[in-house]
Amino acid sequence: MAKRVKVSRKELLKEQDQFLTTSEKVVVFFEEHRLPLLISAGAVLAIFVLVGGFKYNQQVKSLRMEQLYFEVEKVHTDKLAKTPEEAIPEMEKLIGEFQEGPQKIRANLLLAGGYFQNGQFDKAIDLYQDILDGNAREKIPYQLARAGLAQSYEGKKDYSKAIEVYKSVIEGSEGYPLFQVYIGLARCYELNKDQNNALLTLREAKNKFQGHSQLDNVESRIRKLSGQA
Repeated sequence: MAKRVKVSRKELLKEQDQFLTTSEKVVVFFEEHRLPLLISAGAVLAIFVLVGGFKYNQQVKSLRMEQLYFEVEKVHTDKLAKTPEEAIPEMEKLIGEFQEGPQKIRANLLLAGGYFQNGQFDKAIDLYQDILDGNAREKIPYQLARAGLAQSYEGKKDYSKAIEVYKSVIEGSEGYPLFQVYIGLARCYELNKDQNNALLTLREAKNKFQGHSQLDNVESRIRKLSGQA
């Protein structure tokens, strides 16, 4: 009686592999690893869905914040000068609906400017300071808030503090337009009875901003302070 040779399934598959095409091997591989492959595919799909959903939600939130900012800007433009007693509470209410982000910072700059225009200097100072406390120094909102803070101290007639802040704007300008900052600094020196520094600041502005459209005013002020007018 002939002896029967026992062949394992693994060996049989290995032997069969030699005669399979590439596509057939793929089918065989999938059949053997169906469950882990399906689990992996499901996990990858879930990740894509989560990432896509997150990005979509972020876009929706950003659009909503931009719409809110547009509404604040419209109130600021259309109502603030005419009816500040109505415009400012309306702006405050709208800003209360913002989430943290760049749109809220821009809206707060408008509100702080509204406080300043309405003579509410303490509120303007507090809001400008909040903006400064929450922003990196290289960002434009930081520079705008510092300039607004200096103007608010000047409006409050705290000229020493205004001088300090105006000087900080000049020292860390990082591209911020400085002509009006120099003028504000010179004005505060003059109002603080410091004519020498007022003159020095105006002369520095004259040298730095040659050709500026308002340079005649600077030269006129220099002549007056130096007794030449």
